[in-house]
Amino acid sequence: MKKVLMILTAILLSIGLAACGSQGSEEAASGGGEEAGSKKLSKVGLTVMTLDNPYFVAFKNSLEAEAEKEGFEALVNSADFDLAKQQSQIENFISKGVDVILINAVDSQGIAGGVQQAVAAGIPVIAVDVGADGGTTATVMSDNYQAGVLAGEYLAERLGGKGNVVLLNGNPITSIFDRVDGFKEAIAKYPDIKIVAEQNGELNRDKSYSVMENILSSNPVGEIDAVYGVNDPTAIGGYLAAKAADRTELFFVGVDGSQDAIDFIKKDDMFGFTAAQHPEQEIVEAIKLAKDLLAGKEVKEEILVPVDPVSKDNVDTFKPEF
Repeated sequence: MKKVLMILTAILLSIGLAACGSQGSEEAASGGGEEAGSKKLSKVGLTVMTLDNPYFVAFKNSLEAEAEKEGFEALVNSADFDLAKQQSQIENFISKGVDVILINAVDSQGIAGGVQQAVAAGIPVIAVDVGADGGTTATVMSDNYQAGVLAGEYLAERLGGKGNVVLLNGNPITSIFDRVDGFKEAIAKYPDIKIVAEQNGELNRDKSYSVMENILSSNPVGEIDAVYGVNDPTAIGGYLAAKAADRTELFFVGVDGSQDAIDFIKKDDMFGFTAAQHPEQEIVEAIKLAKDLLAGKEVKEEILVPVDPVSKDNVDTFKPEF
């Protein structure tokens, strides 16, 4: 009897060890522990409002560098400021089975339908540079409000707290709303600074040049002291129009930190300031979020990347990213 019990015990023990080994093998095959079911990032779609602006080319370059480093495929499209085109690009990304879509919206509200389509297909959408309606998982952008505040503070200080200002506005996207709000908040502290004209330069140099020409023709010498352009192409377009009209009594401030703006700050006091963004870092942060999402981790809904003021004081040491 004693020998029989010993044999039965040995059999039960071997069965238990085999079961544990099988369970361990299954965990190893599925990734095991908390990472079970996680998915490797293999394909990312990025649609930007335009690739005519070097700022968004920096997005493209940064994503392609991340793709090479992390081993995923990067699909990059330019919407050319066309909402319908961007909608079509999102649908194309869905059909190609991307793991995540990064969207730099042409219109923050108008793109909601495209975002909803991606979400319905089970594809997370991360907004970059500007917010987007429709159910994005997260947003990664520059601190655009801070950019507007810094531009306003520089302008107010250089004006000595008194003067007439033109605001060259932009498209209906959250980043521009924030830059305008920050700027207006900063100059509101100075009751003797007045905004005498506000028009949409559509975020590009040529349109802003034309808009500024019209503003100058309606406001003779002595009626404008400074101009705020909501991005560098806008500010540069206005600046070039003023130079062509020999209106050297005013100065310009912008947002981006582009190489063109840096060059103008170095050589001409008329272009005084830009709030420098870091587009490469925005994409790096977006890819970190994408990897965390696929791993089933919780992510922040908004990540703000700080901007840096650039003027004559530090332009010689600042290195632009685009």
